[in-house]
Amino acid sequence: MPGRAGRNSNKNPHYYWNNIVKTKPEAQALASRLGLEFPTTFQSLQAGLVYPIRRLIVTGEDNPDNITTLLGPLWESVESKLIKETRIDVLLCPPPGSPNHAVSEHLDAGSPRWTPRPPNAEEEAGLGKVKDMKSKVAKQSGGGKDLNITDLRELILSMGDHWVEGLPALQAATNSTNQGVKM
Repeated sequence: MPGRAGRNSNKNPHYYWNNIVKTKPEAQALASRLGLEFPTTFQSLQAGLVYPIRRLIVTGEDNPDNITTLLGPLWESVESKLIKETRIDVLLCPPPGSPNHAVSEHLDAGSPRWTPRPPNAEEEAGLGKVKDMKSKVAKQSGGGKDLNITDLRELILSMGDHWVEGLPALQAATNSTNQGVKM
């Protein structure tokens, strides 16, 4: 008797995106409308799930039906955290020189438009935490572009006993801050 993973392996979002979706006419039409390229190898930029998720978000088409079309029926149980993180990244609009901007230039190439949905209340709260952390990062680094390990240690210590909960905001803040990154 096959295990649950064996029964659903072709519905795993990563497998679905890399192997199944390109055979579905509905997905082909959606990909064409979004300027998405289907992955050709597992090593390509398009092979990761951030690529289709981000494209749906930047075009404002990140709804459950479209996500299911591109990632398959099991996406919600596996990828909802990645979707939330990617929405925050998009809504932050990282400036040139930030690590996230450097990556997004490649992920967003070919996108027909930049029309993300406005943030909901939960996302507004998350954005507020990241923006607050960005202020702390700027203060800790003296307004400079380089954060060193000592700066990061001090930022983590400043979060007190809740430092684990603060790490996503710290990561988003540092990755969306101009650090002079060029690709």
